[in-house]
Parts: sequence; structure tokens; C-alpha cells
Amino acid sequence: MRRRLLQSLVPMVILLAIIAAVPLANFIATGASRTLFLSRSNDADWFATMAESPLQSSDVASLRELAVRYHQLYNTPVFVVDVDSRVIATSRSGVVVTEPEIARALSSTLAGRLPAEPPAMWPWRSGDMVVARPVVNNGRVLGAAVLRVPTERARDQVQNGLLLLLGGLLISIGAVVIGIVRPVTRWVLRPLNDLDNATHQVTRGALDTRVSTDGRAPELRRLGDSFNSMALSLHQARQREREFVADASHQLRTPLTSARIHIEGLSRLSPTARFALSDIDRLGRIVQRLSRLAGSDRPGDAEGNEEPLDLAQAVKERLVGWKAVYAADDLELIIGEMVPGGVASELEVDDILDVLLDNASKYGAPPVEVSVLRDGTEVVLSVRDHGLGLGSRDLKKVGERFWRSAHHREMPGTGLGLAIVRSEAARVGGRVVARPPIGGGLVIEVRVPLIDDYDL
Repeated sequence: MRRRLLQSLVPMVILLAIIAAVPLANFIATGASRTLFLSRSNDADWFATMAESPLQSSDVASLRELAVRYHQLYNTPVFVVDVDSRVIATSRSGVVVTEPEIARALSSTLAGRLPAEPPAMWPWRSGDMVVARPVVNNGRVLGAAVLRVPTERARDQVQNGLLLLLGGLLISIGAVVIGIVRPVTRWVLRPLNDLDNATHQVTRGALDTRVSTDGRAPELRRLGDSFNSMALSLHQARQREREFVADASHQLRTPLTSARIHIEGLSRLSPTARFALSDIDRLGRIVQRLSRLAGSDRPGDAEGNEEPLDLAQAVKERLVGWKAVYAADDLELIIGEMVPGGVASELEVDDILDVLLDNASKYGAPPVEVSVLRDGTEVVLSVRDHGLGLGSRDLKKVGERFWRSAHHREMPGTGLGLAIVRSEAARVGGRVVARPPIGGGLVIEVRVPLIDDYDL
């Protein structure tokens, strides 16, 4: 934005400077031409006065000698003609009175009119200046004195003046751009910079950020008000989300406690009840983490533990119960390669695996494959199904809160499962990757950092 504004203002400054410089340049060229013309006109008047007697008496020897001395002194050829344009005296031979400039000057002078001032003297033009004055006696024109004035020195002076003008023009443009255009640009863009900074603050999670609209232009004031309204709406939505999660977790604690009491009595009689009791305990942990999910999902929020967890072993232990669940629903569960790898003990493997296997059974298609592998500095828990998979747009949204694919919105669910998985992985510095495998379906990978000093 600043570059575009400067690109608009700087050419305008240059154009205004050129418009102001053109009359000055014309003044320099015209002034030099007028000065030279007037100085040589005085000399031509003097020659016209000196030529009055010789033209009447036809004694032009002294006049010729005077012309030669003047030519030698000022390097300016001079000649005198009579009323019929015949050369009477000259400082050098070879004068051609039929040259256009000389002919025009003589035509006007012998008619008793003073010739007009010559045009502006520009460096790129060449040629001498012709100055003529009539020789007059008692109002009768006897002839004319003509000077052919060299203009090289005057043109050099004009060129130097134009170069100084150009230098002053460039300095003035630079001073205006630095002293006026740039401060004005910063002043104009200050509200937009404030809005840009506020937007970055909002993206970092500071939803209470607001921009000032006092003293702004009407358009920027409306834009600032719209931004403040948007930030307020986001802040209120975040507050409602947190209140909802807090209320939901609070409401779930009592029935979960009651259910656990009843299942504890049955756990002595049935292995399935013991599995259900572990699920009740896990639900209790999920309820506790719902509040944390409404807060921050950035990595590094959890404190580290010195004792790592073997991810492959934890997955195999949890798969024991899920084999029975899948078998009861006539679904095939394939346990792939299980490579030992130490991860942070804070990682809730049961919760992550339960979400991934539950999603695979509901939204995918058998067989479902589970594996644990190493990939560089990461341990990868991979769950693959052979269903329809997701499109490229949906793959980018996997893990967003309350998001569900358009193909699965009619099916029961909250859209929080993969968000919880992403939050759990992020707590230990991990991440969730969704991709389409070769052969169709969907692969969800939970990638967490490998603890190098883990003792296998």
C-alpha cells in the first residue's frame, strides 16, 4: 500500500516540478538571448552613427578600418550596406546579404523599422545572431550597420544555467519526497498500519484487541468500527465456546461418577465391565481436558516428564479391547508393524486411538489398519481405513473444532474428536496429518517427537 501511494505521489511531484521548471528554463534562455542582443544593439547603433558621414561622402576607408578593429577585438564580423543593400564596408570578405537571416534583418532595417528580438537561445540550436541598425540622416535611411554575433559562449552559459536548474530540480524533488511525501504517506497509512497490527494481534489470540477510530476519515472510521465489531464477535464466540465446554464438562461429571459407582460393582463379575470401567475413567479424563481444549492448543503447554512412554506398547495394549469391539460389529482390524519408540508420557494414547478407531469404523470402511513407525525424529501412529476418504479441501480442515465433512453431517457426532486428537498431540509438540493413501481411503497420522534416550 505504501509503495502504491508513493508510486502515485512521486510522479505528481515530478510533474509539478517540471511544470514549474519549464518557465524558468525559458526565462534563462530568453534572458541570455535578450542580454546578448541588447549589448550588440548598442554597438550596432554606434556603427550606424559612425557610418552616417562616410555614406554621404563615399569615404569608407576609415569605416572599413574601424570594422576590422572591432572584429579583431570582439570576434564579431560587422559590415555596412547602403540603401540598396550593397556592402560598403566590411571587416571580412565573403559577406552574403542574401542569407535568410541577414536578408530579413536588412529588409526590416532599411524600411526604417527596428527588427524584433531574436528567439530564446537554446543550447541545441546553432547559428549566429544578426543585429542590424539603420543609418539615418534627417529622417532618411542611408543604409544599415549589421553585426553577425557568434552565440557559442552565450549558449554555453544557457547550458550551464539549465544544468544548475536541473540539479536544483532534482534536489527539490528529493527534498519534497523525503520531507513531505513520505511523512504524508506515513500519516495517511497510519490508520491502516494500526489496523494491520491489530489484525496480527487477533490472529495470535488477543481477541480483546481494538483499534481507535477517533479523528479518522469516514471510510477508515467505518472500517475500524467493522473490525472492532468483528473482534468483539470473535471474543464473544470464544467466550461462549469456553462457557459451553465448561458447562458441558461440569454437567458430565455427576453422571459419570454415578456410572462408575455402578460399574465398579459389576467389574468383579465381568471382564467386559472392567473394560467399561476403564472407559468411564477415560471419559472422566476427557471431561477434564475439555476445559483445556477451550483454552490453548499450542505446543509446549504441558510440563515434560522424565519417564517416556513406549507408544507401540501402549497402542498394542489398547488394541486388545478394540479387537473385541470390531469383531462384535463384523469389522476387520489389522495390526501392522509396531516399532518401539519413546514419547512423552503425557500423551493420552488411549484417547487418541479411541477417536481414530471410532472414526474409522463410523466414517470409513474395513479393513482398518493400525501401525506405529519411526520417521526420522518422530514416532508415527497411523490409522488407515478403506472408505471414500476426503477431498483436498476437507483434508485441510481435519482437526478443526466442530468441523465435519459434508458427507458425514447426517451421521451422529460432534466434530470434536479429531480436534481433541490434535490438541493432545500438540501438548507434547506433535501434530496430526491427514492424507489420501494409495489405493483409496484415508490415513490419519499422529506424529509426536521421538525421545532419543529412550531405553528399548
